Amino acid sequence: MIRVLVVDDDFMVARIHRGFVERVEGFEVVGTARTGGEALQLVEELDPDLVLLDLYLPDTFGLDLVTRLRAAGATCDVLVITAAKEADSVRRAVREGVVGYVLKPFAFPDLEQRLQSYAADRVRA
Repeated sequence: MIRVLVVDDDFMVARIHRGFVERVEGFEVVGTARTGGEALQLVEELDPDLVLLDLYLPDTFGLDLVTRLRAAGATCDVLVITAAKEADSVRRAVREGVVGYVLKPFAFPDLEQRLQSYAADRVRA
């Protein structure tokens, strides 16, 4: 089972993403966070395999959170889910080593396909 932490400041969006993830076989949501600080704490406590991360959080920019996670030794993968489509954000996400970048809004099949690809890549690795 792939353990997922959902990070989004919008409670309703986080709920929708949680529901989407839980519909994909082989994935389970182990927690949700609404801030970068909460996410750091939950990554340490829950040790998720994958973090679904919105870039715009009230206390930090999502890619700064990725940098902090790596500095703290976190080994989880990060899939960015955001409305941010600026080229600089996409380039930085790639540099930070995120495993994917999904633009909002999206439908369940879009996230399902991305999660299935992620799971297949983990098996090959």
